Amino acid sequence: MPWRRSAPLAHALVRRAGALGGARVAGPLGGEPRRRAAIARGIPRRLRSGAPTADGAPPALRPSRLRPPPPALASLALQDWSTEADLAAWLGLTLDELDHFAGPARQYRERTATPRQPHAHPTPHYRGLLVRKRRGGLRLIEAPMPRLKTLQRRLLDDFLQQLPCHEAAHGFVRGRNVATHAAGHAGQDFVIRFDLRDFFPSIGRARVSATLRTLGLPDAVVERLVLLCLTRTPAPLRERLREDDSIDADGARRLASFHLPQGAPTSPVLANLCAFPMDLRLDGLARRFGARYTRYADDLVFSGPASLRRDQRALRAWVTAIVEDEGFRLRRDKTRAMPAGGRQSVTGVVVNTRPNLARERYDRLKAELHQLGLRSRSVPVDPALRGPLLGRLAWARQFLAPSRVEKLTRMLAAIQFNADR
Repeated sequence: MPWRRSAPLAHALVRRAGALGGARVAGPLGGEPRRRAAIARGIPRRLRSGAPTADGAPPALRPSRLRPPPPALASLALQDWSTEADLAAWLGLTLDELDHFAGPARQYRERTATPRQPHAHPTPHYRGLLVRKRRGGLRLIEAPMPRLKTLQRRLLDDFLQQLPCHEAAHGFVRGRNVATHAAGHAGQDFVIRFDLRDFFPSIGRARVSATLRTLGLPDAVVERLVLLCLTRTPAPLRERLREDDSIDADGARRLASFHLPQGAPTSPVLANLCAFPMDLRLDGLARRFGARYTRYADDLVFSGPASLRRDQRALRAWVTAIVEDEGFRLRRDKTRAMPAGGRQSVTGVVVNTRPNLARERYDRLKAELHQLGLRSRSVPVDPALRGPLLGRLAWARQFLAPSRVEKLTRMLAAIQFNADR
């Protein structure tokens, strides 16, 4: 959806952010004066003194304000859900069935669950999976059961997908992807990458409710939508994650509250909508530094001229303050500063001159195809692997030279899959 057509909702989201945080949108940093004063001491002198930035804009560290909003949301063909019965009918449910998935009884049982009574937490709608990360630790996947997933897919395809997110968001957005996220930072003198901690669990009930209310939906309908799309993690899963040091106490608290589940089809789009105020402020901050900003899910990237390297201390302070003010947290151990002299990598794509697949990723895919080809000579390979391999090859094709793409394609074609399975 073109940004111009999405302006009405953008203005509504900005107003919502202002209502929640006062000065959040008026300036890139809200919060107590003492912290602002401490951070201000790290602002480069040339920015405070009035020297122009690289793009010739004034150096005030404020995000760009939108013009006065046009008539509210008239350009968006939103669903007309005046009552809970309207929502139930649109989903093909009776009110009793809607209660089963998103009713007050479920909300009460989840609120009264305790670690000593983990089974008080109803779990028929989600299946919790703990997946071991490649670099250690566990990742929680909360996958909705088939019927709830069907309802969430309907909400995604016919409602949420038409709502615009900020233009800096590239993850889970039609027409944007890893390639567009990386391309915006190619050939820059300095790139710095930040990583958000517990992105989906950080987005809770109040934030999602406030975002949906900007659409003019009644409170009762908003409440049902929230319960359809959010969940709470059972105590046994939280305790297992704590034992493995995969989450801290704050992460466990967020999982115990209603949050966006990683694994639900509606979560990525809702996360982008709820992150709109943060994206607006970080984009404005980047412009004040003469830089550019994009976000792919929990991956925040800034890039710009050589002066950004000198000013990175101030940039880090401002980014940390804005992110925390918006209710998120950074993984400070994953912050990476990448000058042009070394390798600059964005979501696995090298961007020093043009977007290019990192050599180790190419080598890993080539080695896997080679091993599967050798194995298939004696034992045919499970055909279920064909789809994921084709997907990885299609992704790599965006960044590789034609000769390398041709080589990988030949290796994939040489694998013998078991057609009988």
